[in-house]
Amino acid sequence: MSGLSAALADHRRAMVVREEIRLAGGDWDAARAESHATRSGVTAPLLRVRLLLPELAESAQRAVQAAYDIRTADSTAGLQEAREQALQAADDLITAAGAAPTA
Repeated sequence: MSGLSAALADHRRAMVVREEIRLAGGDWDAARAESHATRSGVTAPLLRVRLLLPELAESAQRAVQAAYDIRTADSTAGLQEAREQALQAADDLITAAGAAPTA
């Protein structure tokens, strides 16, 4: 679970940086490459959570999708809103993990 949380934090950060540059009209090629790398870093931890903790699969997928959705921002305000939604989804995942029964 901690691996997914860390990967999501890295990807959220990369996506926000990427979209800030894109929205400002800058050259975002390097930031896009970084976001592709951090997105790839989410895959294995997400799969582990989905397989080993199926009771968290839905919350985990929502948190991941919220991070991916940052790319749909069409303004600085929209980017801030998408970031906050992604943070909330990640917090919801942590809350669900804390409430999940342990074996």
